[in-house]
Amino acid sequence: MDYKYYERKLNDIIMKCPIEAGVEILVYNVLDNIVEPKGLSLVDINRLWKDRDPRLTTDAGVPDIAILSSDFQYKTDIGQVLGFIEVKATNKSLSETEQIEGQKSGTKHYIYTNGLVWKYYKNNKFEWEIPLDELKRNLIIKAQTISVSENTFKDLLARLNNIIWI
Repeated sequence: MDYKYYERKLNDIIMKCPIEAGVEILVYNVLDNIVEPKGLSLVDINRLWKDRDPRLTTDAGVPDIAILSSDFQYKTDIGQVLGFIEVKATNKSLSETEQIEGQKSGTKHYIYTNGLVWKYYKNNKFEWEIPLDELKRNLIIKAQTISVSENTFKDLLARLNNIIWI
């Protein structure tokens, strides 16, 4: 995915329907292009009921997206959860809430994003943060278009590609 496509889609979300589900679709597409070639599975789990598969549940509930080993089988002991992604709407800041603390502690790799800012944690420790909006806003309160920095977007993709999930 190139930065102009990402920027266009993010602005569609901000200007037309600034809800979490829109950001989640965009985040899913970015990550799928990264994990699928590595033989991993990206699965939207945000509607999963708590405790349906304990591997997909954290102390703070069920995150939005999971990165799974290719052999993962639901409701069995086969396969691994390699990471979780929590997505917020562009009008929500990425604050460290009880939900986020509980989700981070339940996995080795954790990504937290509202589409404007991406944060990565490994083993519950902060590793990096990348703000994509050229004006470095971490949330958009009212509908206004943003510009995504090409170099920063390339840096995000490189960092996501460098995560060793297994």
